[in-house]
Amino acid sequence: MNNGDRQKNSIHPKELGAAKFWVTRELEGKHLPFLPEHVEERLFFEGRTAWNYKYSDLNVTQKKRSKKITFSISALLKKEFHGFIEQYRFRFNTTSLYDPVTHKLKVLEIKIVER
Repeated sequence: MNNGDRQKNSIHPKELGAAKFWVTRELEGKHLPFLPEHVEERLFFEGRTAWNYKYSDLNVTQKKRSKKITFSISALLKKEFHGFIEQYRFRFNTTSLYDPVTHKLKVLEIKIVER
């Protein structure tokens, strides 16, 4: 593989950070269970989240103008909140599309793998 191919299929740390941020934001808003309102409110004002995330299986493929970013993400509820929710471990596969010219990221798919 020459240097040009490696650069096409690589991703800048800022691009990866943006993908992780938007995917975790969508997970918390649509796919993960909510805690009681008073707990969610307290966490919001403290600037915290109830979940720890672990990322793996990163794959970047170059499309015409954009990059397709896929990775797996495991969400684990912090121990202090286990009393509120019975199930506290989830695993998802995600696919995002990043356009380096416009610096826009679109989350295409979040699929649950393990409950």
